[in-house]
Amino acid sequence: MKIVEVKNEDKVIIDGFKFYGHIEENQFCSACKFNLVYYEDFDAYFCPKCNRWTESQCSDRDCKYCSNRPEKPLSHK
Repeated sequence: MKIVEVKNEDKVIIDGFKFYGHIEENQFCSACKFNLVYYEDFDAYFCPKCNRWTESQCSDRDCKYCSNRPEKPLSHK
């Protein structure tokens, strides 16, 4: 897996997939200890190695972040 952070654009590229966000330097996955990544479109953190969100969706059906969040952060994998 290739992960690149473009800091001046606040973008992350994971295996060619680009999105707005950043790599967290001090937050790690509880399962594999990999750095967490913030995904701005969904206002949530995920582990790119485990391909799982680290927080559950909120209960608001009209939430602009959670209502469109895919089951897996890297749904192309």
